[in-house]
This record gives sequence, C-alpha cells and structure tokens, in this order.
Amino acid sequence: MAATYPSDVAIINVNNALNEALTSYLSPDVAISFELPDLDKLPPDPTLSVFLYEIHEDLQLRAAQARVSVRDPDTNAVSILPGWVNVNCNYLITYWDSSQATGAVGSPGSAPDNQAIKIMNQVVNAVVNNRTLPGIPGAYTRMIPPRDELGSLGNFWQSLDNKPRLSLYISVTVPITLTDKKDSATGVLESDVNMEQILPNGASLTKAAS
Repeated sequence: MAATYPSDVAIINVNNALNEALTSYLSPDVAISFELPDLDKLPPDPTLSVFLYEIHEDLQLRAAQARVSVRDPDTNAVSILPGWVNVNCNYLITYWDSSQATGAVGSPGSAPDNQAIKIMNQVVNAVVNNRTLPGIPGAYTRMIPPRDELGSLGNFWQSLDNKPRLSLYISVTVPITLTDKKDSATGVLESDVNMEQILPNGASLTKAAS
C-alpha cells in the first residue's frame, strides 16, 4: 500500500552530498561506505566509513518556520502552508584498512604519514571546504567533539574491534519541509470590538466598533 503522504528526502540528499564532497578530495582507491564495516569480514579495499549514528531536531537554532496561514482575498478562505524544522544529522567517520591490523614498529601503519592519517586529512579538508552542501539550501556542515550518544569511546571501540582509531565527528544541520496536508480554515468575515472609556468624572463612555 502506498504511503498516505510523501516524505521529505533531505536526509538522503545530505548523504549524497557528503558522498560527492568526500569523493572530490579522497584518493580514488578509497571506497566510501555509509555503514560500519563488518568486523568478521573487513572490506578488502581501503574504506572510509561514514556512519550516520544519530538524528535529532535542532531546538537551539531559531530559524525554523511554523505553518503559515495565507488568506485568499476573493473567497476569504485561509490555506495553511507547510513550514520547516531544522534537523541535525550526526556522523562518525573512520578509516578501515586491513593493513591497520599490523601496527608493529617499522610497519607502514606506524609512520607519521601513514595511510590512515593521509585519508583523514583529506576528509578534514573535504568537510571544512563544504560548510554548505551543494543543492541543499540551508544545510550547514561542521566538525564536532565526540557525542554522548555513542557512550564512552572506550566501550564503543571495545564493541567493535577493541582497537581505537582516528575518528572524525561531523554534524549536518538540514531543514526538513513539513508535509503539506492541504489544510484550510474559514477566514474571518467581520470583527466586533467593544471599548469602554472611563471619563474623569467616573462616568463610562462605551463605543462599539466593527
């Protein structure tokens, strides 16, 4: 059965825009995955994991717009147009490579300019140079500190492979348009106001206006 109302695809557009931004900076031999790797079967190719781990409404940004009422001057009917709310999409970005399993001194993974550092440096450049995402008006990208939603970092990495790795956290604020349900209301045809004015001698002078 088809959905009653269509859904705004802003979050999917954010994923696509991030993928495009990262691809323009990453080495061509690095794949991008929008999920955490399977620890029992790590990807054979170097992979950047862009994991969307949490979504919430941004209640601090005062730029949301509630539904707007618009009156038709001919029919006096009032249409209630949809507004929007701002939503935060929080991502954990990590680099995965089978060569990282061997981190002995002298191995390529232990060098100051190892592959993981190079890739994450490219990610940082992609993020800071794409504060606004192409094709998504109102979207804003920024790097953030680790969030409590993932619990303590120690427990988080223990649940993965018990080996902490360089991570980058980003948050994308994106406006989501409210569903247009074609709501309407009856307009005000006339108004009636009663005003009472107290004179200096204590007498009242009542006026009616409409």
